[in-house]
Amino acid sequence: MNIKLTQTLPKTHTQKILKKEAKSKDAACLVVLVDDKKNIVAESALSDYQTRIEQLIEVSHFSGSACETVEDYALAGDKKTTKQNPVQLLLVGVGNLDKLNQSGLQKIANTIYQSTQKRVDSITVALGDALEENQFGQFALNLLAASYRFDKYKSEQKTPVLTDIYLLADKSLQDSLVFAEAVFKGQSLTRDVANEPGNICFPAYMAEQAQALAKTYPDLLKVTVLGEDEMSALGMNCFLAVAQGSTKEGKLVLMEYQGKSAFSANAGKASVNSAKVTGGLKALTDKLPTKLPSKKASKKADKNNDTSTQATNDEAPIVLVGKGVTFDSGGISIKPGAAMDEMKFDMGGSASVLGTIKALCESRLPINVVGALACAENMPSGDATRPGDIVKAMNGMSVEILNTDAEGRLVLADTLCYVKRYQPKAIIDVATLTGACVVALGHIRSAVYSNDEDVLFDLENASNLSGDLIWHMPMDDEYQSQLESPIADLQNIGGKAGGSITAACFLSRFIEEGQAWAHLDIAGTAWNSGANKAATGRPVPLFMQYLKNSANMV
Repeated sequence: MNIKLTQTLPKTHTQKILKKEAKSKDAACLVVLVDDKKNIVAESALSDYQTRIEQLIEVSHFSGSACETVEDYALAGDKKTTKQNPVQLLLVGVGNLDKLNQSGLQKIANTIYQSTQKRVDSITVALGDALEENQFGQFALNLLAASYRFDKYKSEQKTPVLTDIYLLADKSLQDSLVFAEAVFKGQSLTRDVANEPGNICFPAYMAEQAQALAKTYPDLLKVTVLGEDEMSALGMNCFLAVAQGSTKEGKLVLMEYQGKSAFSANAGKASVNSAKVTGGLKALTDKLPTKLPSKKASKKADKNNDTSTQATNDEAPIVLVGKGVTFDSGGISIKPGAAMDEMKFDMGGSASVLGTIKALCESRLPINVVGALACAENMPSGDATRPGDIVKAMNGMSVEILNTDAEGRLVLADTLCYVKRYQPKAIIDVATLTGACVVALGHIRSAVYSNDEDVLFDLENASNLSGDLIWHMPMDDEYQSQLESPIADLQNIGGKAGGSITAACFLSRFIEEGQAWAHLDIAGTAWNSGANKAATGRPVPLFMQYLKNSANMV
């Protein structure tokens, strides 16, 4: 789908429109927005059409309520009037403009696309100055997202007629439009990989997608893939406890987006593929990122006015960690059969991190970011972890696994331990982690937990600007007691009460003191269930707004 800003209205037809269906090469439609008081949006730019629009409103009894539509196909009456035949009109109600939120913008964008995609090549949406900059960006992104299709496995694929969208708005919004296009490309990748079935999308597939990105953007992106032997050498036994039940090897995929500077020792070298480790941990050290100056060293540098050291610390990356369970059967604690097919979406967290990295490469934001994909398949087998097993995490903490279906927190735990080597400004993990989160918040908002007020504020601000909504959840110390184990340092579940909270508490045990961290539970927002089951691409818009804001603050 092509989308552009314009300051001109579509031209009128010069060809006769036949009574039978015909697809004119210049078939165009002018989309006019009307509020619930019958005021025409961008009226000053539509003076040539005003009489026709007003007549259409009157004869159709158009009220302007949200998503109400009326169409004027502008059919020729006879041969004499054919050459004066005007472009088609589509009136779309927007309701009360002052109360127009992200959900309303999305519904209006979907209405516009669905009303035009089968019959015209291009549409021009007259916006004028009706939308603020962030609303304009949301609207443009939603128009593009409405065109997303995943039908590669259908024998018959119906290609939409609509290929071009023009937005009649001020030139100053060009940057917002370019950013929206970048987010759309990343969000589409997220939806693509999440929509793939489990027999196609498994850990190695996710690694391949990341490596393909590195080839596309070699000046910005470096990818390293760790296999199970390498993770074993690092003591990542929580991660391996999940992966061991499957014949598909688990993968830890590290994507270093160097939008501001090269920040690891092996920057600029070829991407490292997963390989068997023969020399143990020593052979592995060459693949690990170099530690940046410690916070203590940075403070000392401040004292001595050492600007070079401080500059390096300022370029420390933000780390995004995604749960990538490519199919979650529940393991030995197997799930019920109903809707188990939707467990292919359990890698939605890693899919969103992958999509965010692509969007970063498209937008070229001047910021350093690491994307870590913790990819494994959770299957029942003779090699699978049993309820009651005890394993030791990378940080030395022992974990009693009471439920093998609480596996996402296990792969994340070791990954959170690993990424501390980057000395990140902030770590944000994202996961389709708990059904309890769906019970608490439904499918509208993602849950956010954080130990840092600044990170929480920045995420909430990004949520408001992007329309990708989150809700701050509690994580009081008192909840931690639910994770106490009589025979290990902690257990992987805390009972039915506050399930999403205790999952966040579990992850917090693997975050070092003083490290800014947030956890996003997207179990209710990563995909839509039912007959039209499909990935949503969230929270790519949230992450991109957060990173854009962070880049602008540096």
